[in-house]
Amino acid sequence: MEQVETLAGTQSAPGRPFTDPAYTAADLVAIRVMAEALRRALDTLPGGHRPVTLQLPDVEGRPHRTVVTDDRRLRTTHDLPFVGFFAQRRTGLEFGPLDAVDTELILEFPRHPGILSYSSLELPVGNWGNLIILDAPDAADDWRTSAKHAHAAAELAPRFYRSVRLHTGRFARGLASAALPVLMRTKYYDFQESPPWMGSGCRTRGTRRTHRTNRCFRTLSPNEARCSDDRRQQDP
Repeated sequence: MEQVETLAGTQSAPGRPFTDPAYTAADLVAIRVMAEALRRALDTLPGGHRPVTLQLPDVEGRPHRTVVTDDRRLRTTHDLPFVGFFAQRRTGLEFGPLDAVDTELILEFPRHPGILSYSSLELPVGNWGNLIILDAPDAADDWRTSAKHAHAAAELAPRFYRSVRLHTGRFARGLASAALPVLMRTKYYDFQESPPWMGSGCRTRGTRRTHRTNRCFRTLSPNEARCSDDRRQQDP
């Protein structure tokens, strides 16, 4: 059975600096940048075939690519789930295989209609952040049925990444509301040991539970992000 360490309070895992809540705060900033650029792009998106790939560099000139698969549902006013993938690359490697599988996964999007968009933003020191917006929480489970996705997660991620933060959350009332992203849970993967170390924490809006296997915590100020318990699904 996989062993997953539960992080509580403002806790980070000893010896694993990538679990520091400050990095999650920075990830949320990147998620907001990608979501806001996508929201603006929807106003001028040309008609035609989908998916469509857009180049949306941010104000600092950082490369930002967004693949839009269903702009109609992106304009909805109900909650939209998201997944945020933030990995720390190993150094001294050629990342061609990662780029190749990324292209192959995008070509598979029409087989997974629950994926509405897929954004990638360049971050410092050669890392990238990815934002996947879904139409329902179970759309992520559908994507995991992809053999290419399974290969990327099981084979390529440990090979090319030192560590990963995988966030799940939602945009309350959709992108059109311009609301802050609501972070619900973060999973951590440390590939510098075998088998990989895994951790998990859930974010709330100030409450703290002490249940032995599901302790939730808040680490971000309201001005950075508003968090919601993934069971109660409160609006921000």
